[in-house]
Amino acid sequence: MKKHPLQHMTKQTKIGIAIALVLAAAAGGLFWDTYYGGGRIRSLFVSASSSSTEGKEGNGVLSTIELDVGSQSSFAVFGKAFLHCTKDGIKYYDSAGVQKWSDTFTMTSPKLIQEGSYMAVGDMNGKTLRVYGQSGMLYQIQLEGSLTQFALNTNGYLSLVEKRANGSQILVYNNAGTLLKGRVEESAGIYPVSTDISDDNKSFAVSYVDTSDVKIMGKVLFFYINSTDSENVTDSMFASVMKENEVMGTVSYGNGALRAVSDKGLYGFGTDGVEKWAYSFTNLVDYISFQNKDTVALVLGDAAAGQESRPSNTICWVDGSGKETASYESDREITYFSVWEDGVIAGSQSDFAGLRHTGSEEWTYQATQEVSQMVPMEKFTKVLVVMQDRALILDMTKNTEGAGLADLEAPEIEGVVVVDEMAPAQTQDSQTSEEGTDAAGTEEGTDGAEEQNGETTEETPEEEEATGAESTEETMPEEGTEPAE
Repeated sequence: MKKHPLQHMTKQTKIGIAIALVLAAAAGGLFWDTYYGGGRIRSLFVSASSSSTEGKEGNGVLSTIELDVGSQSSFAVFGKAFLHCTKDGIKYYDSAGVQKWSDTFTMTSPKLIQEGSYMAVGDMNGKTLRVYGQSGMLYQIQLEGSLTQFALNTNGYLSLVEKRANGSQILVYNNAGTLLKGRVEESAGIYPVSTDISDDNKSFAVSYVDTSDVKIMGKVLFFYINSTDSENVTDSMFASVMKENEVMGTVSYGNGALRAVSDKGLYGFGTDGVEKWAYSFTNLVDYISFQNKDTVALVLGDAAAGQESRPSNTICWVDGSGKETASYESDREITYFSVWEDGVIAGSQSDFAGLRHTGSEEWTYQATQEVSQMVPMEKFTKVLVVMQDRALILDMTKNTEGAGLADLEAPEIEGVVVVDEMAPAQTQDSQTSEEGTDAAGTEEGTDGAEEQNGETTEETPEEEEATGAESTEETMPEEGTEPAE
């Protein structure tokens, strides 16, 4: 059965990786048994949160956003404002649907993550990564190797894993784009998988898979960022955790503690790097998400060998102390799963349900077209539904059956927002209809001000253009460099 893609990822409600695929790429083709260690994780996620206008009564459609077919759009939402990302760039719209700024770029495989009011777009397996605030681009990083994973904290600090010909390195930047820390990994058979930064900007953690010995080893290492904190420890590392015969995957900070997932279980570590709790998997896990600072949500799959399993397609919520606080059993195979601040959205083909973190069902929705992304907005009842050729903002209290969506035309709906890919800015009074960007990234019929590649283009003279520092090619910053307060 086809799995729906999840293109928008964040760390607070956060976004993940498929362990086996990442490791196979890192190992240069090394085969990984997905059932290794008695567990399997089909997908690891980590995702975020957020509003709208008024529209036609009866069908619950508040507004519509026209998309280029096959544009692979991703969205981030900030209250009533939103950001639209494609492989050709991003645009930011206010609550009235007026474009405030844009940034044009070319990425082969863009991945959008959001943490609070910060966003980052990275070209996976490419060399480019850009970090944005709600006023525009803050900084850009150009790598020599290829990007395999990256994460933000709530202050806009960035950590990433870069794969190079002779190994990998982990880089940490502050919210001005200054390189704070660099760690080179050149040991044969040791592969960094995931990294994240604590919200107090003091430490970062990295998960590894070590295949250098007969038995596979999963590791999580903890490092200080500031040179002052690192004075009494070797190589800035203040703690480490080893798990024999386990594949360690995504790590994520939440409320000062670190959560980490392997193919056997979920773990919680204190600020000192000491393990505080463990939640063992009795089933194979189809999806897992570090959705916010307090809760981890996961979807149970088939029974694990030798375990007393639970029904498959059961959603479980695990709190910051490792205790399961709620569960929800679906009678259908879950093929779409996204987690947000106020709840989760679970889908089976065309049927979707919005669930609170208590396990209670808030709303149901039957789609009439294939859905690639659903982004909750105001109070979890207004949802941005992304399809192939358009995105709809729906009031789920008025539309639970997808009534008439296949026949809707944008001009017939009040509050329409037309988003042609990388078209010039529109105003509230007059909206511009132009040809969108084609699959090769060529713009046709653009008659507004020309956007320069790599620059954030402001759409109103009152707003200042966002600027950012270019990343340094050095692995380590100069002596004495401290992160911004």
